[in-house]
Amino acid sequence: MQYGSAAETAADLPSLTLPALAFCFSTDTSLPNLKPSYRITAMNANITLPASEAQFYQLESKQIVEAHGGYVEIIESPTQVNCLYVFPLDGRNVMRFKTYNPADMIANTIAETAESLAQEQELIGLLTTQTTLSAERIQQTIAFIKNAHGLVRRKSGAPYYTHPMAVAKLLLEVTQDPDTILAGLLHDIVENTPITLHQLELMYGSAIAAVVDQVTHYNTNGYPWELDKLENKNILNQCKDTRVVQVKLADRLHNMRTLSARKPSDQQRIAQETLAFYIPWGTKHHVPQQWLTEMQRICGQFLV
Repeated sequence: MQYGSAAETAADLPSLTLPALAFCFSTDTSLPNLKPSYRITAMNANITLPASEAQFYQLESKQIVEAHGGYVEIIESPTQVNCLYVFPLDGRNVMRFKTYNPADMIANTIAETAESLAQEQELIGLLTTQTTLSAERIQQTIAFIKNAHGLVRRKSGAPYYTHPMAVAKLLLEVTQDPDTILAGLLHDIVENTPITLHQLELMYGSAIAAVVDQVTHYNTNGYPWELDKLENKNILNQCKDTRVVQVKLADRLHNMRTLSARKPSDQQRIAQETLAFYIPWGTKHHVPQQWLTEMQRICGQFLV
């Protein structure tokens, strides 16, 4: 396996070379010829929606291999399929995961802190006293999102799973509906983890899965591909489900509260989007005025 940028390739500059192991699966009786080497120049950003269940699994496999710095080649014809997977034998320097602490990965730990554990206990206490959710159900769901989000941290440095917990706490200001609260805890699970919408539906039922589906801007049968921004907004504008509105605006409010951790260009973009779309959308659907007022105030801080 050879690794280098497109510019390095064009200039014929030296690149990182690693020994690799190739696997080929074919419906044909003969296997394709292997090349002496395969070159990786950039991650493929042109992800298309699968047209069938078979294509979904092929694309999912492709993402897994590429995350480990590997090469994938899938050739289909009306009569046969050839799938070639090439893995570097030692790909630690070319793995394309999100930024993790290598020491944490070796220890097989999850991102949690004393503050996040205290937040868990606070949320369990609030939900058991203010909703019909049992402590066991809440604990199971928190453990589920904590493990699903794993080592991921927010820009602020806080474990990622503290965000959905904050969203669930905000939702208590507007509802005691168990499905809405659970959807708040689970709202990022399809977008940011390997969990699919179908798996979520099996675990939590179709009502909660439907809310999560709309909150995360998806209409793709649980496949993790994002629709374009205009289509996202069209879906939200057409939304008639109060639960979706509540979860989405609680999500936006907490993101606004932590906006200072983002880089300036992101701060301005998010603030402008909030003013132009989310505040009017929230007004249309009668979310709490204090939420909208706070979002407006935060936007003003970043758009001076």
